[in-house]
Amino acid sequence: MEKPISKSGILLIILASLAGLFLSIYATNSAVNAYKSKSWPTVEGIITSSEVARHSKYVPEIRYSYMIDSVEFSSEKISLSPTAQYKYKDDAAKITDKYPANTKVKVYYDPNRFDFALLEPGIKGVHIFMFLLGLIIFIAPLIGLRYSLRNSQKTENEGENLG
Repeated sequence: MEKPISKSGILLIILASLAGLFLSIYATNSAVNAYKSKSWPTVEGIITSSEVARHSKYVPEIRYSYMIDSVEFSSEKISLSPTAQYKYKDDAAKITDKYPANTKVKVYYDPNRFDFALLEPGIKGVHIFMFLLGLIIFIAPLIGLRYSLRNSQKTENEGENLG
């Protein structure tokens, strides 16, 4: 006979679902901002340095500068998704090879914050992945809760029928 789910178990399930919901909301907000970045104004910039750095993994480090209204700005942001880390140096080098030092690039800058810029606007796979992960974390515990409550209800009904 299956034990009914405890109140603390229900609370844990609800908290897990809320965490998934918040992750999905955060991912949606990030994706909307990334989508908006495609319509940001652009200026010409120049790559000032492009190298692969070794931390715990290999990381492409790209720095570029750009000018807006005769004021020089610099940034290291490639896109609105987190900077990728690679197990192999060659994988990180594919990014730095795309942006060699002393080359001109199109820089997208936030019209409300000229110091916030990036090279690759738009939604990336990580935005979709985070949304779907949040959705799974939100829905899976609720399905488990429903199943558990249904089974405990059946068990109670069967117990009444036997007695």
